[in-house]
Amino acid sequence: MLKDHKPKKIALPILLLLLSSAILFACSPDFPETTATQSAATSPELSADPSATPKIETQVPTPIIAQRLVVLIAAPGGDAALTEQLSLTLSELAAVEGLDFELRPSFTLDDSTAEIKLLVALPPDPGLAALAQSSPATQFLGITIPGLEPGTNLNVIHDQEARPDMVGFLAGYLAAVATPEWRVGVISSSDTSQGVEQRQGFINGAVFFCGLCRQTYPPFNTYPMYAEAPAGASPPEWLALADTLIDSAVGSAYIAPGIGDESLIEYLTAAGINIISTTTPLPGFEEYWIASITADFSAAIRSIWPNLMADQGDLVLSAPLTITHINPDLFSPGRQRLVEKMLDELSDGFIDTGIATVPDSQ
Repeated sequence: MLKDHKPKKIALPILLLLLSSAILFACSPDFPETTATQSAATSPELSADPSATPKIETQVPTPIIAQRLVVLIAAPGGDAALTEQLSLTLSELAAVEGLDFELRPSFTLDDSTAEIKLLVALPPDPGLAALAQSSPATQFLGITIPGLEPGTNLNVIHDQEARPDMVGFLAGYLAAVATPEWRVGVISSSDTSQGVEQRQGFINGAVFFCGLCRQTYPPFNTYPMYAEAPAGASPPEWLALADTLIDSAVGSAYIAPGIGDESLIEYLTAAGINIISTTTPLPGFEEYWIASITADFSAAIRSIWPNLMADQGDLVLSAPLTITHINPDLFSPGRQRLVEKMLDELSDGFIDTGIATVPDSQ
């Protein structure tokens, strides 16, 4: 007979032991404690052998000071109107570039330029040439500073006194446009080339507009007229010249730069003569002030601003002429547009002043 074979039963204690061992093995960490101990023992930071510790040198970077400033140097007692004009222009342009603007009364070699991107200076010269040489990372711009030569980071803007014939031409044309019967005149210096060019430019500009400039009613005189004396003439001498224009029924007079003083303006306006000048209107004479002819330094700065921000120096240019302080009662908007169109063509070289060379005296 075959025997009935039945599986042997495994004792319950043995099964429980095996199950417990499996659970403990599954819950143990991936790396045994001995591995962590060995790693710690061989770590360079904990090693007792100095030669096993790598030497790490940390270099401290040189601090870089950001150029965040545009600075205008304008000494007290200077041209307040020009200072205000340039402050507004530079502040606006600086803000677009994310820069701050500062107006300062002075600047010396002892002052730091580390934070300055652009330094602009009005006369008197604060020593721009030396400053530019000592601070090559900063751009410098001198405005109407005599004798200043451009350099790698030094730039120069002149006014239009370098072309007195253009100033005179514009003044003559403007005077003829704004004055009935073209009864206009100029007072200038006779012993300087600038004065002679101003006078002849004025005459040419007036004739450019009115041709023969003939009057339709008396008094009949030859216009445009001029009166001149040496630049060093006394105030009474200038007043005597003013009588020449007054007696000839001149309606508008252009006072060339450096001529006379406030008494001359007062004398002419008391006789009913309106004024064109290169200065701002004198207080109390605004109603007789047709307009002022000035250099537009803001326009000049705007034209070279991208170059200055790109650190492209060695720039020289003349500020374009502009017409300011306009009295609309004497110089209507329609006549203004006529003169402005002529000025654009004059500046672009389409109109010639008719003056090639003028001797120092005439």
